[in-house]
Amino acid sequence: MKAVIRNVSRTLIMAGAISLVAAAANAQMKIGTNPSVIKKSAILDLETTKQGLLLPRLPDFTAINAAIGTDIVDGMIVYLASGVTATEGVYMRKAGAWVKISSAADAVTSWSLLGNTGTTAANYVGTTDAMPLSLRSNATEGISIQTDGTVQLKQVAASATLFDVMVIDPTTGTVSKRTLPITAFNSLLSNVAVKADSAFATMNVTEDATTKAITINTPIMAASSTAPYGFITKADWDKLQSLAAGNNFTIADFITTITAGQENRGGQITYNAATASYKLELVAASATLAGIVTTTAQTFGGDKTFTGAVAVGGTLGVTGATTLNSTLDVTGNTTVGGTLGVTGAATLANNLSVAGTSTLTGATTVGSTLGVTGATTLNSTLNVVGASTLGGAVTLGSVAATPTAASYDLLVKNTATNTVEKKAFNLDALSTAVQFITTGGATASTSGTSVEFQGGTTGTDFNIVADGTAKTVTFNIPDASALDATHTAAQRGLVTTTAQTFGGSKAFASKVAVGATDTSSSTFQVTGSVAMSIKPVTAAYTITDADNTILANATGGGFTVTLPAPSSTAGTGNVGRIYTIKKIGTGDIDNPITIVSAGGANIEGGTTYMIYNDWTFITVQTDGTAWYIVKK
Repeated sequence: MKAVIRNVSRTLIMAGAISLVAAAANAQMKIGTNPSVIKKSAILDLETTKQGLLLPRLPDFTAINAAIGTDIVDGMIVYLASGVTATEGVYMRKAGAWVKISSAADAVTSWSLLGNTGTTAANYVGTTDAMPLSLRSNATEGISIQTDGTVQLKQVAASATLFDVMVIDPTTGTVSKRTLPITAFNSLLSNVAVKADSAFATMNVTEDATTKAITINTPIMAASSTAPYGFITKADWDKLQSLAAGNNFTIADFITTITAGQENRGGQITYNAATASYKLELVAASATLAGIVTTTAQTFGGDKTFTGAVAVGGTLGVTGATTLNSTLDVTGNTTVGGTLGVTGAATLANNLSVAGTSTLTGATTVGSTLGVTGATTLNSTLNVVGASTLGGAVTLGSVAATPTAASYDLLVKNTATNTVEKKAFNLDALSTAVQFITTGGATASTSGTSVEFQGGTTGTDFNIVADGTAKTVTFNIPDASALDATHTAAQRGLVTTTAQTFGGSKAFASKVAVGATDTSSSTFQVTGSVAMSIKPVTAAYTITDADNTILANATGGGFTVTLPAPSSTAGTGNVGRIYTIKKIGTGDIDNPITIVSAGGANIEGGTTYMIYNDWTFITVQTDGTAWYIVKK
């Protein structure tokens, strides 16, 4: 392989380039001295006389290859600290492999394209990490040796006429050539055929002498076949299948004529040879034909006797003469689906259920249950001896007027039992009750039976004041403020449209928008500027709950800034709190700012964090157990 030779200055230039790629910034960045002076051509400017650029130091490439995988891009630079002098150094990712940025002295250890001398069994061409070896021609990979030692041939020409293959000796791994028959390259399905014929007496298998193809012969059951068994044809199968599935067996509409002599048959089955289908036809009953009752008009022949109850939902027409010489007595339930008109006295000894309109113009005595589900008009006396249920509207033709009394008995429904009960009622409850409620203004009333509801802000807490003389009820809710009227405590109350200061901690369960009239698009949305606490310090300082940004001026010497102890206690903890600490002044790296946490909590995995360079900052946030750097 050809060695890659680079000098030391080239190494530093490439290291700076990879740092540019890694920096997650959308603008120029200056790190080190003179932070306000930055080169126009540099996206990242490093300036110092006491510090250097420290690359990531890897013991090997196993971890980075496994963690990043296919996302490793060309141009990435790391330092391999393997502990082996020959392999340690700066490596760059190039063409999918880690390439050492070598000096001239390293080149003598590399293999030459023109041959090498002094080789031993320990020398080899290949990789030392978990990366495959790729052999290519014209940039096209032909052979790949995988990390487990297996060999892959990437470019193999296809042929339909050659039958020589390579086989591997499982003991030595030696590759040999072997010729296979043409059928070895066919699929199993292409080498096997199936043939069905009624000439076959039994199922058998034959082989073609030339192509070596296998044919499975199967017999078919037919009228002329001598086979004792076999398949049936598709036509026969379809006929059986259609009958079994019911596809070719239909039920036709009722018929009104039938072959003479078959008048007493209720139906017939016919077969259609053209469609191989059957049809069931039922005969509609008539005066001369036996058959089925339909939904159309019919006339039945012969006497009919109904031994059970008969319900007539429509008109009942009697075409013959009917004479009733005595009382008509109905001892069973009678249902009339239409109008029931009774012009004379009628006595029903059992239940009467009327589903439609009923008009009784004469005296009616019901000895048992009376069930009325439709509208009922009573023009005369109704005497109900047994229990009665009125399921529809009841119209009373007239109600007798009586003088006013001190008290009355009312009929009320018991919702638990649905029975009607008698309850005493005093008319004074109506004459002295509040008749309406007003809300002030022109309709306000100071007398009579109206009560006015009013709103007020009197007092330091919510209260209700009733005035019996003025007939008013006042709901007093004061305006909320940080102090009450005596300026001694926070005052709860209403939120107004004027400036207010609230006392006590407040928690909002939903989104909050400030300076906007629309619903917040985030948990907290501010339309406008935001002011947060900023505090300059020049000596050791402990950050408080009231701080946000700390400007640590180390011109006079380095000092310590202490973060609050992380806490996840509900209501008093500081989970999610954010602070920013920025070093300013002219202290340089000799006057560092040391950041620690009260209680010895970790900061980004350690107990302390140092800021050496002026104008450098970190932003930290706590999860209640430790502090983490979220921006720097």
